Amino acid sequence: MTVAHGGAPWLGVLQLEVGTPWARSLKEKRALLLPLLTRWRARPELSVARLAGLDDHDRETWALAAVDADADRLRAVLERARDEVVAHGLTVRAARLDLEAWDPLDPRDGVPELPGAGATTR
Repeated sequence: MTVAHGGAPWLGVLQLEVGTPWARSLKEKRALLLPLLTRWRARPELSVARLAGLDDHDRETWALAAVDADADRLRAVLERARDEVVAHGLTVRAARLDLEAWDPLDPRDGVPELPGAGATTR
């Protein structure tokens, strides 16, 4: 088990190129992809972005991101999402999974001021 010390987070990003070569239109492609995207967006541990291929009927590129204190659990969540694509009847044309450990918080660093902090808008 790979756990960051002190509860430091791991960030995982899964990039997928999903193929729908049998879809003949964007409407047909959306009908295939929407149920899976909707299911993922309902899961609080995942964030999903559609990156490319939105105007192509035969492919689309997605990124799924998640954060966890346990790298093995994080990897399992993202690999399960990749497996769901195939189980949903879609094709994975390319996939890349990256995990990165972040440094733990140090209270001595204080709280940095965010850009635009204190500014008010009307």
